[in-house]
Amino acid sequence: MISQRIRVCWGTGALGVALLMNAIGVLALFYMVSVLGIEPGLAGTLVFLTKLLDVVSDPIVGSWSDRVKSPAGRRRPFLLAGAFVSACAFALIFTTPVFDAQWLTAAYIFLALSTYTIGYTLFNVPYMAMPAEMTDSYHERSAIHGYRMVFIATGVFLATSISPLILDRLGRENWNAYAVIGAGGGAVILISMLTTYFGTARARFTDAGVERINVFRQFSPILANPHFLRLISVKAAQLLGIAASQATIVFFVVHYLRLPLTVLFFYGVVVTIVSTLGTPLLVAISKRIGKRETYLLAAFCYLAGVSSWMLAGPGEPLPYILARGAIIAIAASGNIVMAMSMLTDTIEFDARRTGVRREGVYTAVYSFVEKFTFAMGPLIVGWAMQIAGFDRSLSDEALQTPEVGRALLLGMSYMPTFVGCVAILLLTRYRLTDKDLAKLRAASS
Repeated sequence: MISQRIRVCWGTGALGVALLMNAIGVLALFYMVSVLGIEPGLAGTLVFLTKLLDVVSDPIVGSWSDRVKSPAGRRRPFLLAGAFVSACAFALIFTTPVFDAQWLTAAYIFLALSTYTIGYTLFNVPYMAMPAEMTDSYHERSAIHGYRMVFIATGVFLATSISPLILDRLGRENWNAYAVIGAGGGAVILISMLTTYFGTARARFTDAGVERINVFRQFSPILANPHFLRLISVKAAQLLGIAASQATIVFFVVHYLRLPLTVLFFYGVVVTIVSTLGTPLLVAISKRIGKRETYLLAAFCYLAGVSSWMLAGPGEPLPYILARGAIIAIAASGNIVMAMSMLTDTIEFDARRTGVRREGVYTAVYSFVEKFTFAMGPLIVGWAMQIAGFDRSLSDEALQTPEVGRALLLGMSYMPTFVGCVAILLLTRYRLTDKDLAKLRAASS
């Protein structure tokens, strides 16, 4: 059994990861377009291009963390480095100087986003590999990720509720408001990630085994793991929809619903409360009906929530918005807790079958898919807005064209609804169960 202290300390790192990822996902496009004066298409492209670093960095860090021999364990040295790089990168992004030439501003933000990508990889890839080492229990993995979900909800709340509230108070087009977010957020990220580093010193870890092969050759067994391939396909579809809606939401509230950003504060409060209270319930449900079935339940909730934005209009009543938040929060809890618990199951499936532990390689693939989809979201939304004729010179109070409204609906509802349907179809083909893993454990022992 994993001690309560280790569960909490490991889960705390998710606060920094969630704040880092969601603040960039929600604010970066709006910040670059409305404050730094970068064209929407170029802004989305910058986010996308920095993620190409992951093609190289994720497999290297994943394989490297699999092979490191250290008194601190294979993963923890990377957590320490990732904590400092991530915190600094967050502050750099939201204190970008506004140069007279747009290309200079774009070059600076490109370097800052690249640093963010590297920091995120250094921390998150080894971090997500740790549960597969800390326990062999099928259901304890769900419990561990339940703790993580609570801290994710807190990080999401800071990124999507407190940050917009700061912008509403200090000015959503005020450079200084983003500097406050950058400095404060960077401090929170550093503290949460260092808590995980120091708090998991006594967590169980394993050695890599005797086999040593080329970094990229380690990905061959992944192609022979059908359970992982199905799961990662589901996550890719879901994350693409989430990334698109995150990149759109500030524009959607301001220019489509024509509401103040304080709406996002109340929306975030509901999401945080429901996510926190709903996570233990979903873990309990998964023990009764199974992980896949619970995941499907969450996926249908997500589909209902995002598709309902098609019915929204200017001046949308707050209760309707909050109801959507509650539904999507249930979906988010299930999507995160069940998916990550199932990920550790697929990793064990490979380890039991091949005799080689490569948690880092698997989480590197997962991390790459996560970051790549979160890069595709702003890219698609940014170019959709530019093609639709979004005029960044207009004030927030001025009306954009109907074409811009449809572009915002594309990111907020049309696209998430479509990929949500695809995810459900893919998830029905996932087959790995506790009984399958028990048979492999018995055979390997």
